[in-house]
Amino acid sequence: MGSLALVIVVSAVIFLTGIDWGLPSRTADPFLFGDQPAWSGGKIIALAPPQAVDAAADVDANPIRRGSPIVLNETDAQRAEIVRRYRLMSYQPDEFITLKSLSRIRENRGDPRLYQYGGLWIYPVGVLLKLASIVGAVDLRSDQAFYLDHPESFGRFYIVARCYSAMWGVIGAVAVFWIVSRLTSGILLATAAGVGFALMPVVVNMAHEAKPHLPGAVLVLLTIAAAAKYIEVGKRRCAIIAGALAGAAFGMILTGVVAFSVLAAMGVSRREKWIANLALAIVAAIVVYAITNPFVVVNAIARPQLLRSNLGNTAEMYHVSVGGVANALSLIVEGTSPVLTAAGVAGAAFLLASSIGRRDGSRIGWLIAAPAALVMIQFVLLATSKPPEYGRFALLIDVSLLIAAFAAVGRVKDDRPRVALAGLLVAFTAVGAYPYLRGFLRDSRPMTSRLEAAERLKSLADEGARTIRVAAEPAPYVMPPVDLFRYQLVLPAAKPQTVGVSADVMIAIDSAHAAAPVSWADARFIIVSPMEKVRSLQRLATRPAAATRVSSP
Repeated sequence: MGSLALVIVVSAVIFLTGIDWGLPSRTADPFLFGDQPAWSGGKIIALAPPQAVDAAADVDANPIRRGSPIVLNETDAQRAEIVRRYRLMSYQPDEFITLKSLSRIRENRGDPRLYQYGGLWIYPVGVLLKLASIVGAVDLRSDQAFYLDHPESFGRFYIVARCYSAMWGVIGAVAVFWIVSRLTSGILLATAAGVGFALMPVVVNMAHEAKPHLPGAVLVLLTIAAAAKYIEVGKRRCAIIAGALAGAAFGMILTGVVAFSVLAAMGVSRREKWIANLALAIVAAIVVYAITNPFVVVNAIARPQLLRSNLGNTAEMYHVSVGGVANALSLIVEGTSPVLTAAGVAGAAFLLASSIGRRDGSRIGWLIAAPAALVMIQFVLLATSKPPEYGRFALLIDVSLLIAAFAAVGRVKDDRPRVALAGLLVAFTAVGAYPYLRGFLRDSRPMTSRLEAAERLKSLADEGARTIRVAAEPAPYVMPPVDLFRYQLVLPAAKPQTVGVSADVMIAIDSAHAAAPVSWADARFIIVSPMEKVRSLQRLATRPAAATRVSSP
């Protein structure tokens, strides 16, 4: 129990460190309004375009058609829409849609209208917010103007939702502890694996975000644990529990459907009454999904346009291609950490070779391999041109590599090298986690990464800059706040090679030089002005051997 308690405590400390990163606040106002008085929440609501009421929560109510360059802050209505984003959104672009869904759930009669995020995510976050309101931790009210005037109060909602994700991260560390304890002898390797899970860069990142990807992956791990128990004891109750957990994984997030592959592997791994037990497990999974996502079932019959609106918006972001192999592999290495990736690949190869012809407890490995293989296929096929944040979808692959690495270390007979190898794996994984934790802490302080970049942009006004070319619509996650009344923000056409944009300054996220690529915390920005370009050329002239990267607006 002491080892398991250590895993729980260490995981909780890691996941709660910097949990308040990148929250909305009024600190962006001086940059957004410049010499103008900051607008009240009521004025922002009066000016900003109304938000659509009969659409999915993740659908843009006012999509921009990029047939030609567009000035994004030409009118007060456009400025109000931008200010609303900086007052309500966090530095993570997808966190807001959960709160947007919950804000309308009463008027939609319980329908979250966000179906790729399951009801097992949406409804518990709503319950936690209500409980936090009862104890005075948050101020819960149906008054958007209040939150626009007090964005710090709205920011506390993100912390509550992130704590729900962090809680699942702790459960995931326990699940890894249990699985590795079944694959190895002794408790040391299980403890090291649980701590290693909490230190994996991708896990550290996802435990700090109000998103259901980590909880969904953890429920797949719990499905594996229950299926392993069924294989061990053959009790029908264990098969039903495994089925219920698989349904919960699917009910947490759509990608959790891979948990059904665990049920299939479970059925063929123990042939006694396997057809009946597998059927009961699948029924349990379907029932759990339907209970936690009733409006998916209802809308599939009554209002299919809502399902198409939400799921179609998600499908547009992903296109199958075989050209993303290199990107996929690099993101797996980033999310797992290089040394742990190498150890996991070597460990998986060793365990596969040593399990051929065996019919013992090593069958648990196939329970892990089944969903990991499905995720790997999907991850590679959709990885073409994806940004580093796409690495979060490889979580089950990353965890499988971690388990394989520690399971292989468990085959070492002597205690000293086994302990040394386990310690090295944890230490090297911690090295990979450090930039992520540092990023969350840096964006928890008053002067965040976005505000530092905003100071740089503000100084460009002294050089005569008036036009900024942006890569996306201004929002706190993708762009520092800038003076909406002094600068003209121009979004290029979707095909800039056909329509040029003349601008004084160019700004975009610099994901290629991010210290923690998968994360949105501690973002780096490319900010280039004509003066900066001149200075860069001057430096090249005086130091011809220096490698200087210059971007042109």
